[in-house]
Amino acid sequence: MKALLNMLMVIFIFSGLNLFAQNDDNVPKKMFFDKMNDKFGKALMDGDYNTIASFYTDDAVSLPSYESMWRGKDAILAGNKKDVESGTKYHSFKANTTDFFSSGDITYEIGTYELSFSVPNMATEMNDHGKYLNVWQKQSDGSWKLKADTWNSDVNPMSMNQAGAKSKDDYEK
Repeated sequence: MKALLNMLMVIFIFSGLNLFAQNDDNVPKKMFFDKMNDKFGKALMDGDYNTIASFYTDDAVSLPSYESMWRGKDAILAGNKKDVESGTKYHSFKANTTDFFSSGDITYEIGTYELSFSVPNMATEMNDHGKYLNVWQKQSDGSWKLKADTWNSDVNPMSMNQAGAKSKDDYEK
């Protein structure tokens, strides 16, 4: 009985050490995601759709809210370009990676975001917050690019006060 307890204790200790080792390995990956999110946010606020598109693989799929999916880097570039050319201006962006899981050359990143933006005919800046899922794929050169992404707001888009519209007519423009 004492031998069994000792063996269980050894297994428990090694299991705990393995968990700590995995967490230590995750620190550089968390720092990587923070860096990528900061670069993405800067490009978004600068209206730099070419830099945004450079985050994606050639065959990536993006699933934006309230739109059809964008298949391929060219469609992602066009979607972001359309956003910028419509007059949308992002004033702030902050993403926070909350979880990630890796298997081979794929990492799934889950997080939350906060941003503020304005569009033409909007009386005030709009604040938004929500969640996202990014699927990163390691490339042959060792870099990581987005293979797929999606995000959605925690804010109801039909809330006129949240959207900053002066009237229903302004909201529908």
